[in-house]
Amino acid sequence: MKSRVYCLISFLLLSVLTVSAYARDWREYKSTNFTVYSDVSSKKAEALLRELEKFRSASLMVTGMEDRPENSRLRVYHFNKSREFEKFSGKRSIAGFYINTIDGPLIFSQENKRGILNGQAIMFHEYVHHLMRERGSMRYPRWYSEGFAELLASATIDKDSITIGNVPEWRAYSLEEGTLKAREILQPNYNRKGWKHANQYYASAWLLLHYLFFSEDARKNAYHEKTKNYLADINNGGDPLDLFTQHYDIREEDLDIALTRYLKERRLSGYKVNLTKNVFKIEKRKLNHNEKSLLLAKRAVDLERYDQALSYLNKVKKDAAKLPGVIALKANLLMHNQQEAAAQALLQEVSEISDLNHTAATNLSVYHLYSLHDTLESRQWDEGSYTKTVHYADMAIALNPASLSAYQYKWMAQQYKGESVAALKTMMAAYQKNPNSIEINSAIGFHLAKLKKPKLAKPFLERTLAWSHNHKVRSRAKKLLDWVAKETSTDSGVSSGQVS
Repeated sequence: MKSRVYCLISFLLLSVLTVSAYARDWREYKSTNFTVYSDVSSKKAEALLRELEKFRSASLMVTGMEDRPENSRLRVYHFNKSREFEKFSGKRSIAGFYINTIDGPLIFSQENKRGILNGQAIMFHEYVHHLMRERGSMRYPRWYSEGFAELLASATIDKDSITIGNVPEWRAYSLEEGTLKAREILQPNYNRKGWKHANQYYASAWLLLHYLFFSEDARKNAYHEKTKNYLADINNGGDPLDLFTQHYDIREEDLDIALTRYLKERRLSGYKVNLTKNVFKIEKRKLNHNEKSLLLAKRAVDLERYDQALSYLNKVKKDAAKLPGVIALKANLLMHNQQEAAAQALLQEVSEISDLNHTAATNLSVYHLYSLHDTLESRQWDEGSYTKTVHYADMAIALNPASLSAYQYKWMAQQYKGESVAALKTMMAAYQKNPNSIEINSAIGFHLAKLKKPKLAKPFLERTLAWSHNHKVRSRAKKLLDWVAKETSTDSGVSSGQVS
């Protein structure tokens, strides 16, 4: 009898372990416009993908934007375990986060557990920004960009309808605390940082947009039409605060009173819009152990978590560990950790392989760029490392012209050498591939500013300021735009000051 009980327990335990192992399997899910990588159940992952597709359709319909493929497909990494998610986020308590890379936007999120707010709102908010960039190079003012993203992100999506205008639950506390003054909303201080101020700014921008779209004042004064003209003038380089008072014919102190009244009235209901049926297929496949390890290693590199990337890479089994792309990536990580001897030993293995793919060539370009940077820090120049950086970058570009990171490593090497014109040509070649990339626009804007070309730098810096969520990048872009304004106000436009 005991033996039967033990057998039954063993069988049940084995079944539990099998189910648990299956739950940890990673799969790739592809729809028309999104890719999701996840270890949650297929049912949950597919539901997430459908919500994203439905939200995209709703966003295009509400905004009237053209339905065409984006330059960069949004990729989502959705984790079942908070512990695994924390390796990328640094925190278990957040629902998710978004980053831009030169090869496209990435979202990292986790299952909604322990009272954490739904990461879907983060996905929706950031995807609105992505859509607005991809549909043109409009330079929206920050209040409109963030307010509109919040307006759509808080939407409730049903089977065949969407309700927009709901109060974002994640901003409710900030709204209770009171909103910012109109001047602070329309003319934000780009040097201010911190989550509390950011929450208050997003909540205030949402309220202003809600007021302009849905209030009784908006209907009486045709604010919708005035918004179109306002945004057009902003895109031509106008001041957000000055143009607001002109277009809407309202003083900022009166706008403060109107927003305070509107918030107190609590008539902040949503508005339902019917959706047309959107049919799409979902392709899915299971990732094997090596694919999963390599995928997570690459994303850890994107987040500059190099030790974590090396940890994932060390889990790759022998058959894939000998691939040139894997060896070169591991050499990069060892080089970054100042394990030069081990990195060089791996590099020797790759150098003996004649048939390289674009991934291996890109990683080799990075390796030699690291080496070049190290010699520069010693106030030396290594022509060999420079030549190899450019050589492998060119090889990667030839093998895969869409590999924008290879362009980036090439122009960085050219900048190190002081080849300013050549670096600009490489940047512009990348720009032609994706003119709506934040990284490419900021690189060109900063480079042209350094070359004392304010008029040429201006549109790239304006797009950087309008699109970037990085505090340091925004602050630098704003500082340079202030310099551009001074330089272009003179007849000569010749710079006399220092630009960083």
